[in-house]
Amino acid sequence: MTRPTSILTQFAHRTLGVTLAVGMAMAPLPVLASAPPAEGDAAGDAAEAAPATVGGNVAVLKFTGDGAVFEAWRDKVKTGLEAQGYVANKIKRSADEAAAKVKCKDISSDTCLDKIAAYLNKNSKTAYDFFVFANLPDQGSGSLVIWDIANKKKAVDMAFSVTADDYILPEVVSGAVARKLSYYQQPPTAATDEEKTILATLDEPEKTPEEIEAEKKRLADAEAAAVAGYNESLDAGPQKVDLVADFEEFCREGKREDKEIANPDGTTTKERDLRPKCSRGPAFGYWQPRAWVALTLTLGSAVTMGAMYGLAAASRSQWNDANTALTDAGVSGVDPGAAGDCSSGECYADLAGAASEASSQVRSRAIVGDVFLGSTVLLAGVLAIIIYQDRNDAKNFIAREKELRAVSNLQVAPVFGTTNGAALQFEF
Repeated sequence: MTRPTSILTQFAHRTLGVTLAVGMAMAPLPVLASAPPAEGDAAGDAAEAAPATVGGNVAVLKFTGDGAVFEAWRDKVKTGLEAQGYVANKIKRSADEAAAKVKCKDISSDTCLDKIAAYLNKNSKTAYDFFVFANLPDQGSGSLVIWDIANKKKAVDMAFSVTADDYILPEVVSGAVARKLSYYQQPPTAATDEEKTILATLDEPEKTPEEIEAEKKRLADAEAAAVAGYNESLDAGPQKVDLVADFEEFCREGKREDKEIANPDGTTTKERDLRPKCSRGPAFGYWQPRAWVALTLTLGSAVTMGAMYGLAAASRSQWNDANTALTDAGVSGVDPGAAGDCSSGECYADLAGAASEASSQVRSRAIVGDVFLGSTVLLAGVLAIIIYQDRNDAKNFIAREKELRAVSNLQVAPVFGTTNGAALQFEF
């Protein structure tokens, strides 16, 4: 009994040693196999907060529109998408042609766009995530749409104004389309509290009403000075003016509208309305009020001159009668015997006095007529000068208006980016 017991004891000791060794070796494995609870929760939160990826396959359908401009636009949109990380492929069909294949008429409806998406993926080796189509006229309102195939909704829906010979819009649209699609997939992060604090410090403090009025005045003065300087620098070249041909374009129907301009020194200057009056025609329409005053004075002087010359002619008839009566009476101023009898009205003194009075009246009336003749000629010359000046002022006015119209042909084109806006351009 002693020997077997000894053998069993030794076997148990050895078995226990092996078990303890294996247990100590395998003890860390459960710890390594499972992460600590705190670390596991953080990993789960990180997985849930992982941002959406940007990218995917985009089918660029054939754009529609007027002329051949839309094909160049499609190439630029494709290039912009590829630069943003998308795989863009050009499709031979347009959205209208694809809609005809799936037998839907209203291409603007979500149902029709979803059918087009299914048609594209069914007939293509590439599984597309988006497809883009656009309508771009040579002149007018254009549109561009990107359809999200998986979510069955519009990812990008853009409208813009297309103008002829606009070389800027196609360049900015391509990048804007790609950015909008990337923002759709992964919206920009909101501002942090620190950034919001910095933005809040950028705001100006509240101003008093006096400060606001003073600032408005400074802005108005600066704007007026800028406009004045800008107008002085404009030069559209000499403008051809024809007072007859341009009359209807620049004439006015109502009353003259003069303007009062405030000068920096506080005084006001009256700016005459130089538009001609339509009802008077090109002959008299350009006349200013002073021309009508000069015409009235000239006509009055001419009428007075004619009246005085008429009275002088009438007085000459009286002189002829008095002179004939003196001659027929046979009296003489040098022969006292032939002086006649003054009591009978045939004396020389009475007859000669009547002839002399008639002659003096002719002379005085003719002199007054000569004075008004000179004034009429003078006023007619003044009237001619005034008419010339008025027509010359009208020519300068029309030339200035034509020049302003030549340089004020503004075109407005949209600017796309993180924020939308508009750009102005001159066309000469």
